[in-house]
Amino acid sequence: MKVNVRHFNDKEDYRLVVPCGHCDECLKQRQQHWFSRANYIMKRMKLKPEQCLFCTFTLKPSVYESAKEKPYVEIRRFIDRLRKHPRFRYRDPITKRYKYRKVKFPYFFVVEFADGKTAARRGRHSSHRMHYHAILFGCPLYWWQIRDLWQGDVVDESKGWYTGLGKAEVEPLDSEAGIRYVLKYMTKDCAANQYLSDIDARKNGKLVVSHGFGRLSNEDIREWRKHMLKNASSWFCHYINNFRYSIPRYWKNACFTKLEQRCRNDSLIPQILMDMVKRRYRDLPYQQQLAIYNTLLWP
Repeated sequence: MKVNVRHFNDKEDYRLVVPCGHCDECLKQRQQHWFSRANYIMKRMKLKPEQCLFCTFTLKPSVYESAKEKPYVEIRRFIDRLRKHPRFRYRDPITKRYKYRKVKFPYFFVVEFADGKTAARRGRHSSHRMHYHAILFGCPLYWWQIRDLWQGDVVDESKGWYTGLGKAEVEPLDSEAGIRYVLKYMTKDCAANQYLSDIDARKNGKLVVSHGFGRLSNEDIREWRKHMLKNASSWFCHYINNFRYSIPRYWKNACFTKLEQRCRNDSLIPQILMDMVKRRYRDLPYQQQLAIYNTLLWP
């Protein structure tokens, strides 16, 4: 259905430019948004890099096909298994029954299909198998316990020994660069796509995160509102280690209503575009600058 839309010049137009979510630019921005949220989690929880775990999980043949069909299912099973670890088991002093204390921590997993480079370097044939890259933030278990949970080298007293899901490589995170490394698989131009079906190719780079990952507290919402209302630059970006990052839409929606965001954008975007045109095309006549400005404002 067509809806009349009035732009900055108050003229009706039926064309809207919206993010597609699939091009390189959209994926790059999405990657930056998730890194901003991960950085916020580390600051809020006061985590050092070594308190987070860098993980690579592969899948054994018996569970591979089901995991490839629904990548999040095995992740969900693994997290549930982690929360039932014997370390969290205790005996209720009243009922005398065994229970598990509640364990919550942020995490994200990125799905990747092997591009074949590692197999070629080792002189092997690549089957372009799916695997996971993950970061566990403030995980209450040691790295070798996470490895053993995935590989199945742990005793479950209610069910006995289980065989695990595959192989795991787990180690403490060296720096925040490891988070960027994992998130890059969301945008990686993977050569494996040419060997995959369309359905599998769409799963390549899929992100699976814990509930409420990077959610702002009420105090932080007030602080972010102050930050974003300072000036035009702070409305669109913030800094992490002196590098500019665009502010996630998830945070803007938490801090401002849709109407507030629209009013703010309508007041800032025209002037920002005009300043950019004058700066980049300062040698051109004003009429040409105005034409470029109109093209950017109403593409």
